Amino acid sequence: QFKLKGDLDLNFRLWKDTVSFIARAAISNTLPAFYLRHYHSNHFYWDNEFDKEFRSRVEGELNIQRWRTNLKAGVENIKNYTYLNQNALPAQAGENIQVISATLNQDFKLGILHLDNEVTWQKTSNEKILPLPQLSLYHNLYIETKLAKKVLSVQLGADVRYFSKYKAPAYTPAIQQYHLQADDDQVDIGGYPIVNVYANLQLKRTRFFVMMYHVNQGMMSNANSFLSPHYPINPRMLKLGLSWNFYD
Repeated sequence: QFKLKGDLDLNFRLWKDTVSFIARAAISNTLPAFYLRHYHSNHFYWDNEFDKEFRSRVEGELNIQRWRTNLKAGVENIKNYTYLNQNALPAQAGENIQVISATLNQDFKLGILHLDNEVTWQKTSNEKILPLPQLSLYHNLYIETKLAKKVLSVQLGADVRYFSKYKAPAYTPAIQQYHLQADDDQVDIGGYPIVNVYANLQLKRTRFFVMMYHVNQGMMSNANSFLSPHYPINPRMLKLGLSWNFYD
């Protein structure tokens, strides 16, 4: 068994900005996890002799700090991918599986107004064995300023998380693991945004925050408000917190 990783960092000028480029490569040839090979319990029992899982990945990352831009893209090839099948039993793929992904982080600032964004696109060559949402989004819109003679830091805003529909892995409590959905019980998960609104206040060593989680509940169809098959997202709830640091 072995794992090899390598990084290459390069900084260069682009007009009046400095651009940072990072190239990464990784190769590994390792046995699947112990509990995928051996597991004994009242409801599940297996002893498997699996081949080593061979993974190779190349990735590039581009960062422009002045523009608040970070772009990352990569491709990975997996041979002998080991997973839990529709019966929640370990299995090994007999073909190579490729995964292509790209993530863009782009933040904007106008005075006290901030907008942070993260967009991820990914594609798998075998959606039946390795299902992935093609699109994942995160956006955070907030104002950040100081009040009371600039001793009170205030942050007010709202964020949203979203991923496109896909056949997400199901959960089996008996082994506390996720596995492929059963053939006779296929459902799509996703296509539903989760919106939170929040306030964050800090005065010297004391921080107080309040957040209304899943504020959009009931504003649209809740048919897809699940993160895993048959496990719904938590309903709307109010969260409060207080943090106080004691030091001289």
